Amino acid sequence: MTANPIQIRRRTPLPVMAYAVYLYYSNMSLRYAARSLRSVIVRSYTSIWRWVQRLGPVLGSFGADPRDVHRIFVDETMVNVGGTSALIWIAFEPDLRAMLDFHVSWRGNSIDAYLFIRRLVHKYGRVPIYTDGAGWYADACRWAGVEHVVYGHPLKNLMERMVQYVKDRTEAFDDLFPARKSRLSSRRAFERMLNWLSAFMFMHNFAFENGGLGRPPLEWKEEEMPPWLNGLRPIFSLG
Repeated sequence: MTANPIQIRRRTPLPVMAYAVYLYYSNMSLRYAARSLRSVIVRSYTSIWRWVQRLGPVLGSFGADPRDVHRIFVDETMVNVGGTSALIWIAFEPDLRAMLDFHVSWRGNSIDAYLFIRRLVHKYGRVPIYTDGAGWYADACRWAGVEHVVYGHPLKNLMERMVQYVKDRTEAFDDLFPARKSRLSSRRAFERMLNWLSAFMFMHNFAFENGGLGRPPLEWKEEEMPPWLNGLRPIFSLG
């Protein structure tokens, strides 16, 4: 992918869009990010939300090199979406400190666990899957043909910290996805959540410094990034 896939309709320069999204994921609310952006350009907080949705699928396509992924931790956490509970399934590589993927569902069961793990196998190969003792993971890993390991207490604490980190950042979901209950089952609701999570994953992996590593979890390799994204690197390196 070499062409710029982001179509700009309001004549907002792409670097400005990227900077606004960066501000938002730097623990700012949408409204505060919009106020901080005023020294550059005046845009509403709903514009920043639309930019997250537009940039998310593209940014989420860049991640860890499968050759560097040797084990995958998987867990799930409940969030509130428009007054209705949903589950976010999280895949994490503990040695890289990198997020690998997300899955969203309305409930926890073996089928959803399998769909997520099958996608992880497709992306990263048949590396061992580490989880807690929930029964659906054993079924899902068996169906996907991968080794299943129930992690012990120290590793469980590591994954729980990552899950809490994601959960803390998604507490605004009830405000960000105020869909009516009659519409909550639509594919569009999940698409918006996944777009948000994809941009969040990119920022975690490539933009924000990990306290234990002293750098972002994944190295920005210019030869593997398209030119338009390399042009945004100074913005994503502000932290």
